[in-house]
Amino acid sequence: MFGNVKAERAAIETTYTDTCDIIRNVEKEVDFINRHIDEAVYKNIPCALVMGKSPTESTDTAAFFNYTAVVFMPPEIEVLAGDKIVVTRYGRTVEYTNAGRAAVYATHQEAAVVESAAVGSDNNESES
Repeated sequence: MFGNVKAERAAIETTYTDTCDIIRNVEKEVDFINRHIDEAVYKNIPCALVMGKSPTESTDTAAFFNYTAVVFMPPEIEVLAGDKIVVTRYGRTVEYTNAGRAAVYATHQEAAVVESAAVGSDNNESES
């Protein structure tokens, strides 16, 4: 199978149990004024969210939980640093921010992400 990009990609894509939307801040003319707005540039992209280990850092007064998360998706999707990646997994939706340049391969790409909202905030609010 190694060396056969088509077969390797098909195998990887069988692990895509999630979907995502890529949201980008773009400049648009609204009421004759140029404004920066968030716009979905891709919707319902098959993907796989992989959560890494959660090492704990603590101080005398608080503990912080850090984790690593990566979104795997098809290589033809253009993901830029700072894009919002809204992942839906088993009916739950969480918004992440792409932490840097995605690693693009012939079979897939990997975007390192961090959760956009602070712990304890409501991620399910919809924007009008």
